[in-house]
Amino acid sequence: MKQKILFLLTLLVASVGTQAKSWKIGPSSVTGMDFASINAAMSSSNVSAGDSLYLDQYYNESAEQTVTKAVVIIGTGYDTSTTDEQVVATLTSSLNLKANNVVVKSVKLTRVDFYNNQCVLDRCYITYVMVNSSSAGLNHIYSCYIYGTVHGLSSTQQSKLDIQNNIIIYNNNNNCIDNLYSSIIKNNVIINNYSNQNYCIRYVKNSEIANNIILNTVSFSYDVSSDVYASGSGNTIEHNILSRASSLSYYPTNMINYGNSMSTLFNQTGHFSDYYKLAENSPARGYATDGGDVGCHGGMFGCPSGGRPQYIPYFTKVTVGSRTENGKLPVSVTIKIQDE
Repeated sequence: MKQKILFLLTLLVASVGTQAKSWKIGPSSVTGMDFASINAAMSSSNVSAGDSLYLDQYYNESAEQTVTKAVVIIGTGYDTSTTDEQVVATLTSSLNLKANNVVVKSVKLTRVDFYNNQCVLDRCYITYVMVNSSSAGLNHIYSCYIYGTVHGLSSTQQSKLDIQNNIIIYNNNNNCIDNLYSSIIKNNVIINNYSNQNYCIRYVKNSEIANNIILNTVSFSYDVSSDVYASGSGNTIEHNILSRASSLSYYPTNMINYGNSMSTLFNQTGHFSDYYKLAENSPARGYATDGGDVGCHGGMFGCPSGGRPQYIPYFTKVTVGSRTENGKLPVSVTIKIQDE
């Protein structure tokens, strides 16, 4: 975890001034909000690069939002099952990242479009990620729960992404990850559940693909498309666990033919990332290139439960008494801090 914190801080240092400020984003009906939307904050001359935008849990945004300054956007996570909170900050239209060094943490998102460089998605819930510019450089996706797909620009105009410690599950007519070059795909759980001939990874070149659990649950398609290993593709594909492969000779340092053995690999209890913690005797334990675990809970960044932002207190339970005691209404509050 220390490497992750240092890395994110490094990305911010270049854009953070000495007078960085914090702003609250939420509906006008909630007391104390500075802006009603991310767009409104971007339009304000008071908001500068390096500032932090905290999204209120009741911020439910249906309009497209465009980030034009190198800010940090912090939501409230996406899993309310372990707290009294019944809602979380949610964006139901596209979030367009049109500045360098934007960091988006712990937000429930429908779609994210990368246009620039060195942006970070961390601990978010997302259904669609797209690199939407041919001039975009390297961007990063860490510890997210992606119930959808991740795309580079196109199969002929491929893009760069650093994809680590995510859960990527797709059940519609597309590939899970495609159209990338010079990218990193490490320590993810990648599962294609769609009953058609799609791939978990396709149109990827000159990239590192390591320490992933890659499963295609349909019976007639491969995990990794043969074009990923086409002549001159230049990928390093090692220490992954695959359900099937197009040619065993292409994968000499991978475990193959795990089929649909979910219970062999995973704990399969709890919500979101907890479901994909490794089973006690999982073959993924100790199989990574560094001797650690394969999958989203190993590697550099880990995959914490619920997407809560680090070191920000949150309520797990609030109880208000039904009658007054000595003229006062008793209130009991339980607070936790996500420290992993």
